[in-house]
Amino acid sequence: MRYVVRALGWATKIVWILMIFFAATSVYSALNVKMGFGQPQVFPSSGCMIISVPLFVNNTGLYDLSELNMTVTVTDCNKSLVSTSATFVPSIPRGSSVETAHNVSLSLEDITSKLLDYLFNDSVFNLDLSLKLNFARAIPFQVSTNMTMPWGAPLYNFSIGQISYNFLNFTHQEAIIPTSFENHSPYFDVDGTMRVEIYNDNATAPDNGELLGLSTSNLNVPSHSGYDGQVETIVDVLKVTGSGEVHFYFETSAFIIGPVVMPYG
Repeated sequence: MRYVVRALGWATKIVWILMIFFAATSVYSALNVKMGFGQPQVFPSSGCMIISVPLFVNNTGLYDLSELNMTVTVTDCNKSLVSTSATFVPSIPRGSSVETAHNVSLSLEDITSKLLDYLFNDSVFNLDLSLKLNFARAIPFQVSTNMTMPWGAPLYNFSIGQISYNFLNFTHQEAIIPTSFENHSPYFDVDGTMRVEIYNDNATAPDNGELLGLSTSNLNVPSHSGYDGQVETIVDVLKVTGSGEVHFYFETSAFIIGPVVMPYG
């Protein structure tokens, strides 16, 4: 019986030694694993904006890493969810490294339809990054961080000036509408068409307005540049009043929106 107890004692000591050794080497491995997130890059792609977050993991520890899961959640300035996605790497053997990029796709059409304010005002997106993995398939590890990504409004400070008229004949005249905005977006150009409809202020017409004229202009406003032009359209002299509304419709490679209503008079 004495030998059995002694054997159990030695077995217990060996188990504790192995556990301490495993814990110590796991901590050593954790301290020697180098990982980090790179600066997010943004690329436009067919009506979407791709946010690419570089990830680097160098496993110089003593154990394999497994079940790496990187999750990126994008929220707006009001903390409302915009998009979320995850990248999974099954295994990173010891002595090896992984360089990859986690991509988050944002539909520009969804952004501008749900958050019209983003078309006209600069803001930021918040990126919450979470990284989970296992050491030696036994010890879970998690790290998280957050970043901000600037959003530049493609139609920043959109405005119209005083409408002027050129006399053509006794029935028609040319309406000239000064129009301007700044493309603050660092990610895409505003290229496409701008359709304009002019309505007078007529209480007897449906919706208190009567269509005076319309026109369509081409737009090609590169990133970080401004637009300062004028819209010209032929209107009926007899229908012109001192006030009304101008309706703008934009159809570009990045977004489709309208009407954007601007009062005049």
